[in-house]
Amino acid sequence: MKQRRLAPLVVCSLAILAGVACGVPEEGRFIALTPQEVPDALSATTTVALPTTTLEPAIDNTTTSVADVLYENVELYFVSANRVVRSERRIVSPATPTQVLDTLLAGLDPSTENVGLRSALPRALTATIEVRRGVARIESTAPFLSELEPLDQRLAIAQLVLTLTRRPGIGQVIFSVDGEIIQVPRGGGDLTPPGSAVTFDDYLAVLSTRD
Repeated sequence: MKQRRLAPLVVCSLAILAGVACGVPEEGRFIALTPQEVPDALSATTTVALPTTTLEPAIDNTTTSVADVLYENVELYFVSANRVVRSERRIVSPATPTQVLDTLLAGLDPSTENVGLRSALPRALTATIEVRRGVARIESTAPFLSELEPLDQRLAIAQLVLTLTRRPGIGQVIFSVDGEIIQVPRGGGDLTPPGSAVTFDDYLAVLSTRD
């Protein structure tokens, strides 16, 4: 008798529990659950770490700053009190013979260290240079010595010879006009033999130094 009475009671209890656990609403309406009725698995918060990416700034290798340009000191010779003296000028490295010649022909810059100096070379003089086997050939298209006084002729040639023979690979200089080698005065005033080259030592007579 007792077993028969327990069976309906157990079925009824299970039905009640199922209705409460599932939270089935009546008449199609939703019933809000209290926080205590929400399972822990649904209320837990999950944090996902996303990888971060650092963008490196773009590097432009197509430009060159002024600081990257290399210069070198070049000896140039000018005139002071009818003597030839050494001066220095900064030229973009490597300084070619053509660069050195053009800088000398351009004359002095207005810096204070050049006060008292002058150039005996004619301002309108244009010339080219070619170096072969240690000999520099300076070619001009018109005579330039004839328009100078005898002393300035020696000083002008001395400026060219002393400047160029201080460059690596140049030991002698010859001068030509319109393709013909010409005679030039040495430091002592005498002329070179036809076709002869001159050297640094040929102008020691007019060379001086500044303190």
